Amino acid sequence: MALIPDETRQQLKERFQTRLSGPVRLTLYTKPGSSRLVLPSGLGCPTCDDARQIAELIRDSAPDKVTLEIVDISQDGARAEIDEVFEVPTMAIAADTNPGRIRFQGLPTGSEFPALIDAVERVSSGDHGLKPETVTALAKLTEPTEVMVFATPT
Repeated sequence: MALIPDETRQQLKERFQTRLSGPVRLTLYTKPGSSRLVLPSGLGCPTCDDARQIAELIRDSAPDKVTLEIVDISQDGARAEIDEVFEVPTMAIAADTNPGRIRFQGLPTGSEFPALIDAVERVSSGDHGLKPETVTALAKLTEPTEVMVFATPT
């Protein structure tokens, strides 16, 4: 059974045809594991295969705009360290070759899936959607700042 229903796949293709204007690069950081086994902490990744399916769905919905790179951190730990990725699965979204600054850790399903799609669309358009006063306030920051948003089912 597919993680994402065919109807949703078709809706996403149609949506991306009108909403994606620029290139988007997805990078999925994974670690081999089995979704059928419960592994000790730190070994494998039981949700990485599902995360890969979601990333591939996004890529396949707009192959002329979206590219996907899958990084196996057990094979390329140096890359994960350089990109400052410490948990898997992590999906990074970028418009260029820099490490994606928008990241989704864990499996982006449920209420996180629409946020993932919105992030892809915003990166493609280059429109962050912030109010001018917010941009002004953020410009006053003098050192790198990390903002983390947590989504949980309620």
